[in-house]
Amino acid sequence: MIQFIFLCCLFFVTSSCAPFVDSPFSDQLLRPDRNINQKSIDSLGDIEADGTIRIALFADPHQNYKDLDRVLFEINQETAIDFVVGLGDYTNSGYNLEYDQFISALDSIRFPRMMVIGNHDSVGAGPELFKKAFGPVNFYFESTSHRYIFFNGNNWENPDDFDPSWLKSAVDGTSKKIILFSHVPIMDAERFKDDVLATMQGIIADPKVQLSLNGHNHVYQLTTSNSTILLQVGRVEGHHWVILEIQGNNLCIKRMDNSESDCRTLK
Repeated sequence: MIQFIFLCCLFFVTSSCAPFVDSPFSDQLLRPDRNINQKSIDSLGDIEADGTIRIALFADPHQNYKDLDRVLFEINQETAIDFVVGLGDYTNSGYNLEYDQFISALDSIRFPRMMVIGNHDSVGAGPELFKKAFGPVNFYFESTSHRYIFFNGNNWENPDDFDPSWLKSAVDGTSKKIILFSHVPIMDAERFKDDVLATMQGIIADPKVQLSLNGHNHVYQLTTSNSTILLQVGRVEGHHWVILEIQGNNLCIKRMDNSESDCRTLK
């Protein structure tokens, strides 16, 4: 009991007395926003109408909320973003007040936005809070040439919603090119073992899978595997975020914190 009281006191101090429902650990939100991801998908027009797909990406804003505000402000200064993707870890401990704070910050974005659930977002009541605000943790949508797949890879924190067979079905069920979004890397050999790792490796090797995007490790990294481009977006710090521009099989990646660009050919 003494330990519980101590932890609660510590929480209240570190959370700056932010409001919450019932307790910070409950699955109740103050924000009324629901189905944010699907509503954003429904609002998309023809994102390939001008021949270029433009995606803004950010990752891991937990503990960097002022930097998040700066990044969202910079995203809003762009004129031609088709949609924005958050690559997870919007909260530190999956508390309802952290979700409320992040959802409030998202209100400033003037583009459609879809969020992937992170491992920090998946502890405690986090998965239920995410589903309540954003919708299913595994989903996809399509444009003319691509299927965009959003996957919960947080097998340790949220095993109930970890479903690699769903991911394989989503990949196998289309002839379109595929872009994958997840928080942890799809081929994280520390998390994924044996048959699961083999499934992930097979997905990355699939000739339709052009690009796999993740956050989690807090550093920017650009590699390839089986000709699939693997892009890890660094954490929101300072003003790190990324714009992708896809024209046919040409991909250009622009880091907005240092204005460096890297263009590659997609398989």
